[in-house]
Amino acid sequence: MNPTYIINYHDFSVDELCQYLEERCYSKILLDMESIQECLLQMIDTEDSELLNILHVVFFQLQTEVKQLFTKDRIILFRHIKSRTEAPINLIPISQIHQKINTIMMQLRKLLNNYVQQPDWSNAFKICFNELYLLEQSLQHVLYLKENFLWTQVNKSMV
Repeated sequence: MNPTYIINYHDFSVDELCQYLEERCYSKILLDMESIQECLLQMIDTEDSELLNILHVVFFQLQTEVKQLFTKDRIILFRHIKSRTEAPINLIPISQIHQKINTIMMQLRKLLNNYVQQPDWSNAFKICFNELYLLEQSLQHVLYLKENFLWTQVNKSMV
């Protein structure tokens, strides 16, 4: 995949943006989430800590919301966009899910000390910690693309 700083998303059509999000971003994020889930479960088995238990619960919330968002995008939003229908689409429910995901990511960031590693953390925790940070970056990128490029183009076509 190309580094994101050389991709001009303004040049993408709505269909291309939908395809890029679904095929490149969503699939990678879902795989990363599964990997992080496994990592957290393994650490809970070996390192009994309250932080890990809380982290697991918050991560599960994030995973649930992200899966729900991606499903709604695939089934409702992308199909509506690709059908080229003139009927307007209400983006408020999707925007609310975006906000909820951002709130959960802020909770994770708070639990993980703003992603500043601690010297007493195990190497397994540091690896998982790094994967959580990269996941947050990927999710922020997806939300940014949807809100600033996809929705802008959808709104233009509705006018």
